[in-house]
Amino acid sequence: MLAFAKPYWKLLLVSLLFTGCIVVASLAQPFIIKVAIDLHINGLYKPMIAVEAPHSNEVKKQLELGGIKHKRLTELDQMVYFRLLDQVETSFGEKAVISHENGSYFLIYGVDKLKNYEDQSLPMRSLTSEEIDLFRQQDYQGLIYLGVLYFILLASSAVFTYFQNNALQYTGQFVIYDIRQQIFKHFSKMPISYYRQNPIGRLVTRITHDVEALNQLYSQVIVNLVKEVLILVGIIIIMLYMSVKLTLICFIVIPVIGVITFYFKRVLRNNQRYLRLILSRLNSFLAENLSGMTVIQLFAREEKQLEKFNELNEKHYKAGMRQTVLNSIFNPSIGLFGNIALALLVWYGGRSVIDGAITFGVVYAFTHYVRQFFEPLRGLADRFNQIQAALASAERIFETLETNATIVNPDNPKRLPEKVAGKIDFDHVWFAYQNEEWVLTDISFQIKPGETVGIVGATGAGKSSIIQLINRFYDIQKGRIMLDGINIKDVRLNDLRKRVGIIQQDAFVFSGTVFDNIRLNHHHVSNEDIIKAARSVNIDPFFQMLPQGYETMLGEEGVVLSTGQKQLLSFLRAIIANNDVLILDEATANIDTESETAVQQTLMQFSTNRTTIIIAHRLSTIQHADRIIVLHKGKILETGNHEELLTKQGAYYQLCVNQNKERLVKLKQS
Repeated sequence: MLAFAKPYWKLLLVSLLFTGCIVVASLAQPFIIKVAIDLHINGLYKPMIAVEAPHSNEVKKQLELGGIKHKRLTELDQMVYFRLLDQVETSFGEKAVISHENGSYFLIYGVDKLKNYEDQSLPMRSLTSEEIDLFRQQDYQGLIYLGVLYFILLASSAVFTYFQNNALQYTGQFVIYDIRQQIFKHFSKMPISYYRQNPIGRLVTRITHDVEALNQLYSQVIVNLVKEVLILVGIIIIMLYMSVKLTLICFIVIPVIGVITFYFKRVLRNNQRYLRLILSRLNSFLAENLSGMTVIQLFAREEKQLEKFNELNEKHYKAGMRQTVLNSIFNPSIGLFGNIALALLVWYGGRSVIDGAITFGVVYAFTHYVRQFFEPLRGLADRFNQIQAALASAERIFETLETNATIVNPDNPKRLPEKVAGKIDFDHVWFAYQNEEWVLTDISFQIKPGETVGIVGATGAGKSSIIQLINRFYDIQKGRIMLDGINIKDVRLNDLRKRVGIIQQDAFVFSGTVFDNIRLNHHHVSNEDIIKAARSVNIDPFFQMLPQGYETMLGEEGVVLSTGQKQLLSFLRAIIANNDVLILDEATANIDTESETAVQQTLMQFSTNRTTIIIAHRLSTIQHADRIIVLHKGKILETGNHEELLTKQGAYYQLCVNQNKERLVKLKQS
């Protein structure tokens, strides 16, 4: 998955750098408060040593040489006072502390000589507020410094977070843009059989929901996961530095959390995978039913389809609720054990403060760090859910991308001339859509350059299969198909399809204007050229009658056009494309008789000196063909022109008789 992010490693690196800065700022804040409490807020009551002023410099050097942390406070009564920052024994000077009793402050000497609390023989003196200020002066300065530092950390953390979020969002958007591009490009290379095997709704889910799940991974999960891991590691180091024993007490619950996480990891991922599968099926069902709503209403299938939808919807609901329940157990479990750790901290840390083993600042910092420690763990739980969703989606995306296209360009393609003559050879062609369920069996025929050939036969005879093979929408299992003596497998797909055009019975219409749908990839064709072509075949009035004429937006799948208008549009596409070989797949099946006559006349002109293959149900549309091929169950029964085949009184003759009977029956019924 990280391969998609490789081109944007610099942005990710910048995000990680900002993340490191955010982590440092976040971890430093409780520690600064701890320092403020221990060194400055409660610093007044820390042990001191009192040294005669003339010997103060010498004592200071001795303290530094001994590695004893200290701070020079002030001079009072010709005595210099040093605050000891660590609880250590030293022989320098006289020990002293400041005590606060009943609103008054007292300076007590010789504290190390105190044997019991009843001993009242130690020398002491009361301190005025001005004298207390002398002892507090460095504390005030230290608090100002720490306050400014704390504010700087907060401000810098906000700034770093802003830039980190932007870098992450840029990375995520770039990555999903590339993934969608790659998936769509992959879809465009897949053969027609792929789309017959995979529902459109499922493929749409790949490029929308699944890609969005990966977007969450790249734009939030990865860097935030690193951030949370760094926070956890940093907290452990700081807590161990402050108190190893207190850290171990707080982390007693960690093994239990590890077991819970390991269990839920497997359960959540399996459920997330199932949830994505059901969502894909739900989308496929919706896409299919919305497209086929006319048929559903025509056959009164609303209730039945609603039952099927409810069944899928209920499965999705139950999978979603199971995910919610699992999260509702997992997340509070982490919080519960976090509170247990906090309770242990209060119990043991409070006793240690009373016993003087640790300072109050350490316990205060620990309460922050314990909360901060379990917050990323809860965050990791959320990240974990996002990772499971992303992994489930990634599996499906990679499954799609790893599905190899079965129809590809040759490694060393042969070039077709700019204008092909149009000679087509089928040489012992065998073809099956699945395994060896042969649709075409040992088919051989030749179409001469400029010849018009009609292909007829009953439903399932293999007519449409032949035209799908010429354009390499499918590949044959045996034999060869040649265009101007070149095997079509040796030619680039684009070169082949530029020279072989198809006018389809069910023309697909995109949601653009009439101009856009006719022009397609021929950007050099002007609007005037399109109108001129339409007038040349007498179908211009059909498009002029639309609300905005050729500028009319046709909507999804051309909802504003009739079936006949769609076929006329497809016919115009072929005229504009000006292919060397033209294939008509029941191209006039949905056109009224008047329009068909006009189209037939134009077609005869258009097919002059152009190889033309006509797949026909109305036999009247191929009577003018140079040759007619009659198919039956994937085999050629007979060939010849219209008159020759009628004279034979074979399969073609029988088709004509049957079709005329159907017409007579319809006439009598009308």
